[in-house]
Amino acid sequence: MRIKDARCATEPFRELVADMVLWLALVLLFLAFRAVFFWLFRGELAERPTAQALFRCFETGLRSDTCAAMWAIVPSLILTLIGLVRPLGKWHERIRWLTIAIVLTLCAIIFITDVGYFAEYDNQFDHRIFGLVYDDLRAILTTIWKSYHVIVLVIAAGFAVATSVWGLNTICRVSTAGDVPKFLGTKWARGVNFVIVLLWLLLGARIWPHGYLVSVKNAPGAGDPFLNKIAVNPFFALRYAVWQERNMQKIAGLRTILPNGDIRSAAAALFPQAPNAATLDDCIQRAAPGNSNPPPSHVFVVVMESYDAWAMQSEYTSLHLTDRLSELGREGVRVEGFISSGSSTMESLGTIITGLPFARVLINYQPAVREGVPSAIASIFKRLGYRTRYFLGTTLSWERSGEFCREQGFDEVYGGDQMPGPSGRNEWGVDDEDLFRFVLQKTGPEPTFNLIMTSSYHPPYSVDVEKKGFDLNSLKSNPICAGLSTRQLRILGHLWYCDKCVADFAFEGERKLERPLFAFTGDHYSRKKFVSARPMRTLYEQFAVPLVLYGRKALENVHAPATLAGSHLDILPTLIDLAAPSGFVYHAFGRDLLNESQTQVGFGCNAVIGPNFIFRLHDEQRVEDLYGERVNGVDGKTLARRYRQLEALGWWRAVKGKEWPATSAGGMRSP
Repeated sequence: MRIKDARCATEPFRELVADMVLWLALVLLFLAFRAVFFWLFRGELAERPTAQALFRCFETGLRSDTCAAMWAIVPSLILTLIGLVRPLGKWHERIRWLTIAIVLTLCAIIFITDVGYFAEYDNQFDHRIFGLVYDDLRAILTTIWKSYHVIVLVIAAGFAVATSVWGLNTICRVSTAGDVPKFLGTKWARGVNFVIVLLWLLLGARIWPHGYLVSVKNAPGAGDPFLNKIAVNPFFALRYAVWQERNMQKIAGLRTILPNGDIRSAAAALFPQAPNAATLDDCIQRAAPGNSNPPPSHVFVVVMESYDAWAMQSEYTSLHLTDRLSELGREGVRVEGFISSGSSTMESLGTIITGLPFARVLINYQPAVREGVPSAIASIFKRLGYRTRYFLGTTLSWERSGEFCREQGFDEVYGGDQMPGPSGRNEWGVDDEDLFRFVLQKTGPEPTFNLIMTSSYHPPYSVDVEKKGFDLNSLKSNPICAGLSTRQLRILGHLWYCDKCVADFAFEGERKLERPLFAFTGDHYSRKKFVSARPMRTLYEQFAVPLVLYGRKALENVHAPATLAGSHLDILPTLIDLAAPSGFVYHAFGRDLLNESQTQVGFGCNAVIGPNFIFRLHDEQRVEDLYGERVNGVDGKTLARRYRQLEALGWWRAVKGKEWPATSAGGMRSP
């Protein structure tokens, strides 16, 4: 009886040992996942990492891993605390078993999802994960089903989880079976243990004693962009993405962009010509200079899915992936130094549609924007006498884009489900050739402004590109594509197909219509679609998208500056100044790319680009030219500050509206 009482008295300590074993096992599991993750995507390394860089990566990772493991064992650890006051017997063991089963199941889901997410978005979980909430969930799930061996993954993951739960539970049971000194069962010892466990719980959940809960902000510092991306535990990357999404809607979101939160000073710095503007909208009011050409009869802005600019560089012309758009650029105007506003479709479309700088919020869901903004491109063209239309290859319910476009002044909106698709369609919409055919069928003599979003260069890449004329063997024999699989080559074939379709559309539109003007751009860089298993070598290859203006008659007397650079934000004023009479008043945050008096620089997608330089926003010391060579003499600090000021104004207009923030003698007052 005494032996039983003694064992009962020391039982809480045994359970504490089991909790410590479980915690250590989870830390090792997280470290193992990071090592496997590193091995899977090792081709992303820009160069061979130093021992110090690897140590920084895994040291930072260890901090977040130990914290995540602590949160995972909180239910069992709380029962240990209770057991130190009143032993719980078998209930504790059962709860721990359930905790192990839940945690390992979540790990399997998060690990597999994180690998797939990184393969597509070149990052661990970030704000784009909310595409699962706002995007076409059915299309996403269908794409996943077609692109991955889902059944095999589920079976393999289920087996791995079941085996791991059994093994880890067995280890925890074995760890509690040994002899324990009797003095640990005394009230005094249990009291000391209670304090120790409580401190371990509180400090462990907040990581080291400095009390700072690990977040993604701790990650940078490994010295390599890839190592920085994988440093943080995937659960914390997801947690940070959720926090950022919620926080960006509050005034704290503004301060993450512009720490002093001084919107008036930011506006004064960017728009010195409007020092006494009554509202933010007044700052961006301007008048068109007019030009000697008659206005274009139709304006077509074609936003091409994932169409980035690397394939248009001379180094890759032997691939013949973008020959047709390159030809249009030679006959029209090509802006070589050009970047997208965002890294996803809706981020960039939101800027093109509203004329607002992208500011890390889903602009199409903001109440202040849904009532319409004066810089919306459709409403401005409508005042110029154009009928405004939106054509989307997929369904209009995607990202509520159809409703959003109506709010911003489009007269007509068309989705892929309204378009006959003799060539083909998938869950993301009709093939590009059917989209363009539909646009031309709907276009008559009445002047129109048209925004067109393509979808074929998007998973699951279902177009039979070889049937359309793509020569797969020419890529196989090209040394640039050495090491690429047949599937990767066919994916590049979809870039060739997109290029073919836009050029056919331009030539057919010019044949059929009087004075059409075309603007072709990509919605964002294509992230993983490149001609090598290694990462893109240069910043230009990573970030740039094309902008080509084309129209023989519409541009016949237009003289472009010798060098050009900009972003999606600059499309609106460039097109307006080509179409509007002198003195026409409109609103725009960007600038006319063809105006030689303006500084040629583009702000977007966390990067700044010029005619002969590019740098990341948070690494303004590393400035490259458009071919990857280091550049000196660029004032990256000043340009980065201007970027943040512009982004802050975009955030304020999208979230808070046009009115200035309330102020007092002490400065800005948080709303």
